[in-house]
Formats: sequence, structure tokens, C-alpha cells
Amino acid sequence: MREIVLRQGWLSQTAPWFQQGVLDRCHLRHFSAGESIFSVGDPPGGMFGLAAGGLNISMAPNERGPYFAHFARPGSWFGEVAAFTGQPRRVGLAATRDSEMLHLPLHGIREIVDNNPVAWRFFALVTIGHLDLAMGAADDRMIRDHVKRCIAVLLRLAGCRLSSPPDSLPIEIDLSQEDIAYLSNIARTTAGAVLRKLEALGHLEQSYRRIRILAPDALRAMLLE
Repeated sequence: MREIVLRQGWLSQTAPWFQQGVLDRCHLRHFSAGESIFSVGDPPGGMFGLAAGGLNISMAPNERGPYFAHFARPGSWFGEVAAFTGQPRRVGLAATRDSEMLHLPLHGIREIVDNNPVAWRFFALVTIGHLDLAMGAADDRMIRDHVKRCIAVLLRLAGCRLSSPPDSLPIEIDLSQEDIAYLSNIARTTAGAVLRKLEALGHLEQSYRRIRILAPDALRAMLLE
């Protein structure tokens, strides 16, 4: 399980001594499909890294929500903002399938930083990554063409908005047509039509609350047409 977070995502971008310090203090926890890891407004309780499975990310920044905002794949980490500020959780996490999570408790974060204050710079990379993701999502929502906007959302959720993974395996994302419609700001019937078109082209496959991205390069090429 630890090999996954060392190969992809935030921890893979940090120094070896920092990686070891994090993994030495993590505990592996199992969550069943549909189980909540934490909710918006919960007290801080350390960081979580997804080693296997999938996560539904929910948010409620204003008067609405909580609502589905993003799908996270293995290698993703969350919980650093509440850990750093001592403030309530700003997002919620729930497993979309049976999942394995690495939990780095608050005292573990403090120990790493006490041992080497430079560690704060590596922890900050998590938040910077989330900021980049949020800015990219906001930019994609400005795409006028609804088909291209939907494709951009699919690529972002699959973690291949700007580039494809090194292997050629299908990328699975756990969400419904309604989720796609909401994130793309289109009607559910419109989202269904777009997904059927992309499926007919061989770029993806659909099943119940699951989409498999088969050709991310081809989808990105459609954004440039």
C-alpha cells in the first residue's frame, strides 16, 4: 500500500527523509464503500492519504451543500488545512468503494516538524496542489462549449487533465451521470447524451455509478478542436 503513495501524488514529490518520516508515523485504516472518513465541520484529526480505492470529496463553502465536488484516486492526501490551523474540516471525505487509507495523526505531524522545521515546506505542497486543482476546475467551468466542458471535468476527475499516466490501463472514476451534470453545469439528460457520444467513440465505458476512461489523449485532443 505504501508503494502507491510513494509512486504518485503529493508524497512522491517530497524528499526521501520526509517520506520516511511520514510513513513511519502513519497507520493503515480500512473504510468500506459509503463510509465517511470525516465530514465538513468536524474537528481536525490529522491527514489521510488514499492508498487504494476511491473518495468522494464534498464541500459546503457558502449557504449550499455539502455537495459532491471532486473524486480522488490513490496518491491523494487531505486534511492538512485543519491540521495546520486547528480549525474545523473544510471538506468531507467518503469512500466510494472499499478503500485503504494512511492516517498521519496530529502528533505525528508535530513530531516531523519539530525534528526538522523545513518539513513545513513539504506539507505546504499538499495545499498548493489543492489550489492548483481548484483553479483548474474554475477555469474549466468557463469553457463555453458544453461538450468540451464535460470532457474537461471527466479528465480532471480521472487525474489526467493535463497528461496521461505512464501506463495504458483504463482509469476508473466512481460517479453518476447526475454528478457529471452538476460539475459540468448542464442538465442530466445533456450529460447523458455527451457520455453516450464519447462511449460510441470508444473513449470511455459506462456502468452503474462508474466511468472508465479509455482514451485520455483522445479526449484532450477534443478540447483543442
